[in-house]
Amino acid sequence: MFNYNTLEKDIEKLSREVMEKKNLAENRECSERDIIKQAITPLVFQIKCQPVKKINDSHAVSNGEETFLPDYLKDSSVEIKLQVEKLVESVFNDGLEKTIKKATTSNAFVLDAFHDALTDKLYNELKTRKLI
Repeated sequence: MFNYNTLEKDIEKLSREVMEKKNLAENRECSERDIIKQAITPLVFQIKCQPVKKINDSHAVSNGEETFLPDYLKDSSVEIKLQVEKLVESVFNDGLEKTIKKATTSNAFVLDAFHDALTDKLYNELKTRKLI
């Protein structure tokens, strides 16, 4: 069951941040996915200070279904994939901040994959809601 109040607050806040960043001159050439990634980077990397990496706008496809997991996870263990999927799903149940705190206890690879997967998942959510 989703915690809709937390989810709605997170989506609303993220939508505002994306619109603000989108209107900045330095972001005019950035894709919406890159802007979403910029908006969540400070949250995801609270402990670390890493530059935002450009992501591929194409989605990985397995068994004919679209997935939000980054392409580079295709050769990773099932455990790693499951860990990333659970973290992304947790955002919709527990909220962004609580899940990010949980994610920062993961290793750097899982944290990076979570960041990339969450970017794609939130991008799709914001597009569906016509907020970007």
